[in-house]
Amino acid sequence: MKISKLIKKAETYVRSDELKRKEKKKQLKKVIKKLRKHEDKLRQEYDSCTDFEKSRQLKQEIALAYNQRKKGVKILKSLKKKKRDQD
Repeated sequence: MKISKLIKKAETYVRSDELKRKEKKKQLKKVIKKLRKHEDKLRQEYDSCTDFEKSRQLKQEIALAYNQRKKGVKILKSLKKKKRDQD
């Protein structure tokens, strides 16, 4: 193979990795946004709740949504760091 073909192949591999990372970041941002909205909705419901059992369940769901959102943010930061390291 000629050098130009090898360079083109290498570029396609690099670009495909970059495109996959961009798509993953985009989807992750959407999920984080949805989790934040869901968490806010649960907090509002928790604030207006008077039943002890229901409030306890809502508190657990809020904690779960919060933890999952934080995991997503951590992964998003690592993806951004990978991009900076690659450049």
